[in-house]
Amino acid sequence: MSQAPQLPPLAPLDKKKPFAGLTTWQKVLAALPLALIAVGGMIGGALGALAMLTNVKIARTQLSTPVKVIAMLGVALAALIVYLAVAVALFGALN
Repeated sequence: MSQAPQLPPLAPLDKKKPFAGLTTWQKVLAALPLALIAVGGMIGGALGALAMLTNVKIARTQLSTPVKVIAMLGVALAALIVYLAVAVALFGALN
């Protein structure tokens, strides 16, 4: 029975320069969830920031480029869905 390949541990994320060492396309996809700030205010900004940090970690993995792109777009979409769910719940609770 074969074991799954072991990935090396990720380098710690520099909180002051999270985009350091990333290519342009990785920076764009990593920052994409921050667009939630424009429509979601503080809630959207918090979710966008968490999704951005997740995307930066994905960008630093050893995955192939197509898998990284799909994963990073998936994280951005998941952040949008969570934001919409929170917005609907808050709207329902306040009305």
